[in-house]
Order: sequence, then C-alpha cells, then structure tokens
Amino acid sequence: MSTGLFQEIGYVTADQLVDGPITPGQNRRKALEAGNLWVGQCHVTALDAPSQWHHHQEFDSVMYMLSGRIRVDFGENGDRSFEIGKGDYAYFPRRAIHRCQILEGGDDVHYVFVRVGEGETVVNVGGPGGFAPEVKTAAKVA
Repeated sequence: MSTGLFQEIGYVTADQLVDGPITPGQNRRKALEAGNLWVGQCHVTALDAPSQWHHHQEFDSVMYMLSGRIRVDFGENGDRSFEIGKGDYAYFPRRAIHRCQILEGGDDVHYVFVRVGEGETVVNVGGPGGFAPEVKTAAKVA
C-alpha cells in the first residue's frame, strides 16, 4: 500500500473536470486535488487585451503549453516578460504577480498546470508588482 498522495492508480476524464478559479482572460478547470497538489488546465481567452494581474498565493506552479503562444508579463512594474508556446514550460514562485496575453492561436490556446502549496490557488489583483505579501495565518492553539 502506498503512503504517498495516492492510494491506488486512478484517472480523470475530460468530462469530470471542475470549473476552477477564473481570472478574466484565463478560464481554469481542475482535474484533481490531493494533499498539497493541485492539477488542471487553462483555456486562455486574453486575445484583445492581457488577462487580469494575479498570483497563486501559497502555491508554486509549473505550466506546460499545449497549444498557441502567449506573452507572460511580470516584475515590480510589469515591465518584464517572456514568450512561451506549444511544448514549452514555465514556472512561477508563490505570490509572483503576473498576467498573460495570446500572441498566436486565437481561441485555441491551452496549457496544463501543476501547483504545490495550500490555500487559495488564484488571487486576482488590480495591477503589477513583484510579489504579493505573505498571508499570515493565525497560530494554532494547543
């Protein structure tokens, strides 16, 4: 018997995905959540304007582009960016504020993501910044 996240082999079919947190310009769907692992996919819809600025609070994230090409903006003033397309990976530390915009692919821009952490998976914010402040949780009383 396994002592890890999973007790047996399993699978999730496309029709079992659950609508996940929405950022204007990015529609996410959750495939599974187990312990501190969160896995899903995103349909990027930010074609005419970038998605809203957001971060992934206490989650470190890795994304893998399935189709299309996007620009990801980040940095203290939102003035840094990189481009990724089909077959490329990107990773984001927790609380790193960013947004994206479609460069190629029209309505067919998708990526898969894996997150490790806890709490809310997406926090939408009003503008750029390096990193959002850490959220302090109340100490547990014994």
